[in-house]
Amino acid sequence: MAKRSEKPTMMRFEPQAGWSEATGQVISLNEHVRELRDTPPDLPDPSALESIPTDALVDIGESMQEVFESLKISDPRLQAWTQVNAAIRLISGKLQERKTLQDRIATLETEIEGVRSLAAELVSNAYRSEQEIHETSKLRMQIAEELSQKLTVALKS
Repeated sequence: MAKRSEKPTMMRFEPQAGWSEATGQVISLNEHVRELRDTPPDLPDPSALESIPTDALVDIGESMQEVFESLKISDPRLQAWTQVNAAIRLISGKLQERKTLQDRIATLETEIEGVRSLAAELVSNAYRSEQEIHETSKLRMQIAEELSQKLTVALKS
């Protein structure tokens, strides 16, 4: 039976080689910390998350969960990745819902513009109709006034 090392060793997963002991190149974190301190932090672009298709978000969440489930480590703390996956699904659903609503709003704005144009045309037509009625009424008043004057003269004589 193989004797296990009493001291735990750090392991590293390399996609093409699999699990190996974490030996090799040493990276100095102090240099990276100095670089981070000297340069302003890049703020994440809020539209970056929105530019990822919602299906891709769900795939990323599922892939993360599959990776951690494939490790077969029975640690209840790994349920956090299930929660992360659920949160990503929720974000994806909300982004899809927002896109649907934005599409609906765009459609409504087009419909509103059409109704506004129709209302403006109807107002113009109603105004022209009122002008015609007013012109006709003025003409009728002039005719009535002339007839009244002529009839008054004719009736007096």
